[in-house]
Amino acid sequence: MDREEALIEFLKGLRIVLNNASAYHKEHPYFKKSVEAFKLKLDAAFKFLSPIKINVASHALFIDDKYWEKQALYVELAAMFHLRKIKCVELSPGVSVSELIEFLSLVSLPIRELLKQGGIRSILGKLKCQHIYIEELDYSELLKDEGEEVKDVWIYLFKSALDQQDGQKINEFADNFEKIIRRFKIKDLSEDEELRQNLRNFLEYLKVKEKERFYSCIKWLLRLALRDREVSSEERLDRIKVFFKDLSKEELAQTLWEEISREGDFSSLSFVVFSRLFKEEEHEGIASILEQKIKTAGSIEASPLMKKKIKELFSSSDSSLISPVYHHVLQELFEDSSSENLFSFDRGLLQEDYRLVILNMLILEKDKGELGLIIESMSKECQNFSAEKDLDHLKILVGVINKKRMEDASLNDLLDKIDSCLSAFVEKAVFTQGGFSGLDFFINNLKKSSFGINLYLEKIFKEEKINTQVIKLWLNFFPENLPIFCEHLEQKKSNLDFMLSALRSLGGIDSPETLYILKRIYGFSNNIVKIETLKTMQGLATQDTDFLFSVLEKGDIFLRREAFQILLKEKEAKIIALQKMFSVSGLFGGRNNVILENIKIIEDANAREARDYLAALGKRPFFWNKNIRKRAGEVLKEWDAREN
Repeated sequence: MDREEALIEFLKGLRIVLNNASAYHKEHPYFKKSVEAFKLKLDAAFKFLSPIKINVASHALFIDDKYWEKQALYVELAAMFHLRKIKCVELSPGVSVSELIEFLSLVSLPIRELLKQGGIRSILGKLKCQHIYIEELDYSELLKDEGEEVKDVWIYLFKSALDQQDGQKINEFADNFEKIIRRFKIKDLSEDEELRQNLRNFLEYLKVKEKERFYSCIKWLLRLALRDREVSSEERLDRIKVFFKDLSKEELAQTLWEEISREGDFSSLSFVVFSRLFKEEEHEGIASILEQKIKTAGSIEASPLMKKKIKELFSSSDSSLISPVYHHVLQELFEDSSSENLFSFDRGLLQEDYRLVILNMLILEKDKGELGLIIESMSKECQNFSAEKDLDHLKILVGVINKKRMEDASLNDLLDKIDSCLSAFVEKAVFTQGGFSGLDFFINNLKKSSFGINLYLEKIFKEEKINTQVIKLWLNFFPENLPIFCEHLEQKKSNLDFMLSALRSLGGIDSPETLYILKRIYGFSNNIVKIETLKTMQGLATQDTDFLFSVLEKGDIFLRREAFQILLKEKEAKIIALQKMFSVSGLFGGRNNVILENIKIIEDANAREARDYLAALGKRPFFWNKNIRKRAGEVLKEWDAREN
């Protein structure tokens, strides 16, 4: 084995043992055995590199003067360390199995839990792991990161800076508040009490110490609310109103006008959100100031785009939801400006008008000869839409095509030209760019692949390009070939990174086909992948209870725990599951260990419906059932204490 091979084996072993650490408690024999196996690979790598220093970037590792990147193995390891604020890990010869167990168990903790305990460096320092050195990331290196898990990091960072009263760091957070807050949605603020409280404390500090920064942050928070298209419920808005109580009517009007004026997706829903955030009596004053600002700016008269935008606000289906005071102001100004004969040449508007003309012609034309010419022009524009990633126009085009097909099935051959253009755009985006948001609408409407099944097999299983959108395309284009897909998956079963990527991708698709694939994966996989497979199943609406019952009867405690979590969702299935879990029998208590494990499972799930079963277990005769009686009694006693 040469130097590079030793390091590759070391990194593969590290990924496997981290997966085990996330699945098993640190005292579990299987986990300890996997750490011992990893230490052998670590010792082999020490022969070529001592110590082993792993420098961490967000998507790559730097070891032995070389970047380890692009492959899923290196990218996932980098992300795991990076999100836990680890900049560098250094492992020195002499590191013991016990030190490795502590380190690996900590790294595999959920991010929020790890950071709550003070971060991995702090914890390892207390445990005195002398042969493992950690250098932590500075917060600024996380500013460019995206994703759900980054939110947990920022919750911790806000709290940490405030606990330490670190004025310099708090000011840096405030100066970068726009970049930070864009990672969140209003749903996060409304549903996460810890985040809301930390943010409230952060703003209160600024209010006392840094007034200018305070008002800047509040305005960015308001912009977040107005730009969030998922805000709809009164409950969510009630929880965040408190953040804006210090903004004056002048500041509110200015922020509202800036949002209306900017290029973006300000809509009637944004007005609805703004209206609900403030008391009814405040809106008249805000609207009056807004009117003066618009008149002073003269923006409507100067910009045909602004006229168009305000016109769209009033022509949308939700325009009736706009508060009457704002409706009156904007309608009046728009009508005033419309009465003036202003001329403005706007190339963008001209191009848009041309496209709308072709679309209208496509909708209205009945003659097949004329339609052929229109479709030829539309196909060229479709290519332009694709190059520009103009998803709005592409969506309109899809709607028009679907309507034409319904009206006249004989047009299918003509319309296939546009379908081919759309398919090529979507498939190329998914395979060459890794996909992007907004493509699902097109994936659901595509009829035929421009690539073909063989290219899919090549891309997915040889080039390992797999994500949720790729699998959706497969299910859309080749539903009858699911067995082929699963056969190729089975051939990759020894590639842990690929299998975990496949499961993450399947987790974004709730369908019977997904359940079929997951059951096949479970059938040919090792325990680590089986656990992840059952976790993925938890997100599905449709379940196979017979399959889950078989796991409950034959699986180990970790598999049974995941299966039980799924069965808990359905009342009848839960009752049957409890019957199966506690009807276990064995001569002279030969299967009491299984019953004890099942008690642990229902305790962790807080399944109070098992009370009668526990009461019965507490009365089991014979000395060999002593531990069963004791454990059942302990759980019942704990439940009673909580209820009282």
